[in-house]
Amino acid sequence: MAAQQSQQQAQKINCNFVAQDEIWKSHIKQEVVAAKKWPQNWGFLTTRYEDLVKDDMPPREPRSLPPAPVLAAASPTPIGHHIRVDPSPKPIPETSNKMIGWRSSVDSLRLERYGRYAKPKGSILKSFDWPAEAAV
Repeated sequence: MAAQQSQQQAQKINCNFVAQDEIWKSHIKQEVVAAKKWPQNWGFLTTRYEDLVKDDMPPREPRSLPPAPVLAAASPTPIGHHIRVDPSPKPIPETSNKMIGWRSSVDSLRLERYGRYAKPKGSILKSFDWPAEAAV
């Protein structure tokens, strides 16, 4: 900390105010020149998009919408009028789902190999006789 303070004091003593002032003037001059050149280089960014594409796009004509009808609730119709459900065939057709899947009739093709509700027997720390701090 003391070395840092002595370094800062040495910088203050060796500070050249004239050079600092010249650097500041140079920065300001460059900003003024850049501000004068900006409209020539980047002025198109300030133009509205509609003004840029007005020649490319045909003018839009406003559409008139018909007046909205009076809102009234329609009378309810029975669901059977819209949906027809056929009775399912008596013998259920044979599908490939009986061969492979969660509820397969063949035990070797079942997806649940470890029983329906397989739960862990305990933590790995218990099985190795490790302390709880070993997991952290």
